Amino acid sequence: MRVYVSRLSVVAGIFILSIGVGMLVTQEGGRVPLLPAGVYEFSWAPDGKSITYISSQNGNSEVWVVPAAGGTPTRLTSTTAAKKQPRWSKDGKWIAYVAVQPGGAGDIQLVSSDGEMRTNLTETPADDRNPTWSPDGRQLAFTETAGKRTRIVTADIEGQSIVTLAEIPASDLQWSPDGKTIVFVSDPLLPNDDRRDNEDIFVVPVGGGTPRLLTPGTPRFRETGPSWSPDSRQIVFSSDSPGNSSIFVLDTQTGGKRSLYPVMADLIAPKWSPDGSNIAFIRNEDSQFNIWTIPAPGGRAVRVSERDGVNGGFDALDATPRGMYQWSPDGKKIAFTHSDPGRTSDIWVASLDATRTIQVTNSMPVDLRRESRFVWPDIATYRSFDGTEIRGLVYKPRGVKPKAGHPALLMFRDTIDGQNAVSWDPFIQTLVSDGYVVFAPNVRGSSGRGKDFRQLVFEHGGDHDVRDAFIGLDKLSSEGLIDTQRLGVFGAGTGGFLTTAALIKDEARFKAAVCLYGIVDAVTAASYPKMDLWSRYMIGSTPIGNPLAFYERSLVNFVDKLRTPIIFLYAADDISAPFQQLQQFAVQAEVKGKWFDYRIFDNESDGWQSWRPNTVRLAMEGIDALFEKYLLGRDRDIRLSRIR
Repeated sequence: MRVYVSRLSVVAGIFILSIGVGMLVTQEGGRVPLLPAGVYEFSWAPDGKSITYISSQNGNSEVWVVPAAGGTPTRLTSTTAAKKQPRWSKDGKWIAYVAVQPGGAGDIQLVSSDGEMRTNLTETPADDRNPTWSPDGRQLAFTETAGKRTRIVTADIEGQSIVTLAEIPASDLQWSPDGKTIVFVSDPLLPNDDRRDNEDIFVVPVGGGTPRLLTPGTPRFRETGPSWSPDSRQIVFSSDSPGNSSIFVLDTQTGGKRSLYPVMADLIAPKWSPDGSNIAFIRNEDSQFNIWTIPAPGGRAVRVSERDGVNGGFDALDATPRGMYQWSPDGKKIAFTHSDPGRTSDIWVASLDATRTIQVTNSMPVDLRRESRFVWPDIATYRSFDGTEIRGLVYKPRGVKPKAGHPALLMFRDTIDGQNAVSWDPFIQTLVSDGYVVFAPNVRGSSGRGKDFRQLVFEHGGDHDVRDAFIGLDKLSSEGLIDTQRLGVFGAGTGGFLTTAALIKDEARFKAAVCLYGIVDAVTAASYPKMDLWSRYMIGSTPIGNPLAFYERSLVNFVDKLRTPIIFLYAADDISAPFQQLQQFAVQAEVKGKWFDYRIFDNESDGWQSWRPNTVRLAMEGIDALFEKYLLGRDRDIRLSRIR
């Protein structure tokens, strides 16, 4: 059950981050080291005895192996490249993974299961991702993206020869158990699917050929997460065609389809058990994620995950909270990532006979392993400007509420898909420990509320969603909880864009702001390979077709009226929000005498969850100093990249 802790009775001294791994003032007082190196991706060994995973617990993102029953982990790699998507081969000899190179492109690399051998399967400027092994362990299929073109290829492990199967944008690749076919997800309506409301499931023979559409007649629905039955005759997948994301079983030969478990909640990532008897899935409800199983023919569903929080999650980088789960090879257990406000994301294993659930990895430092040190959120529900119901998470510090209310921070969600969930977030816990209320609303466009709620943001991103957040802040102010004279705002990715949009809509509301790898010029962002669809969905059309909307949602056009001190934190290899965005803002801000600061983190890409611990520490130092100076009125030096 959740452990609810309230606010600091006395904020003892000033919050300080150490030079080493960082320091956190906890809710119980005293400073303890903070090392937010969670586990979000893993893969079972084919014999079920071990689990490989990605962790930055030693400072760099590396491939590790740990006994499935728990024990001492072993590091298999030691390179500077960030690692992602570990996949254990079916014969147990190799672990494939994606190594992110400078510039952000991925290469497929292999490490032997004992760590003695490592080899590059691909070394090209293209972005190689989504590896999936053939059942015999001799071949690997993956996607290769160059510019706006993506193809599915297979590589022979011994000869390393590469064969193209199909040229089509693809994700969620999975080799069939009989070795004859690969299933994948694609959007055939691209590049014209401005609403981002279509995804379909295809299969392609491993010998190549024209991909076959398995989900015809659904041009305005998302079909995702396909998983093969052991006999390779059926797949289970999720679809939002009923309104909420629901689970369906499809016969790949006849096209017959049946609903497996119709309920009014979002059900995602279904996976067939190795023996074919059960199907597991994630139920996303009330900002929490839980893993359930149901007999494959249908019947009563049973909850597997015991703890509240986020069990599993979204395994795609463009959705949060991140996480995953996987059946054991014998089908008797399920491994999953678990995260909650008192625990960073780690691997847990549940037995289906209900004997026990064990924690396999533990990324929390010893001094932080008491959940009572941290704050769980309250759920706030309110009506926005047009009557739409908005739900949000409110993290409250401990202690007596000041007469004027607590200083407060608005935090936008990170990604275009996904939501703020009841999960571990070192930024939130650090800031709440320093006495701030943190308000994390799930504004329109967030997941967990069905297709219609997600689509409410279409062409209104940076406007309607920001207004949702403002009304939530006004509600907290009317309740006396927060001090509107001491408000800050921050967000990462899409949340960084919404942070800058909030400053445009109300230049006087916030006393300080932090933008982590966010878009400040929507016009140039529309030309980036991975951002054109984002901009059409969030803002609408193109800069030429809809110039006023693109102008009004670009902070670079409003430097003159900017009154809020702001810092920018960017990853050097993030191709979605490159350094160019910051340069466009910085030139104008410097000339016009506006206060800002920034830091560029070398050898980092994607979201902060995959950053090295030292990078997260440096980011937190800057964030803490900014808010302490401008919201709490303390004399803090903000030392990022600019020379003053």
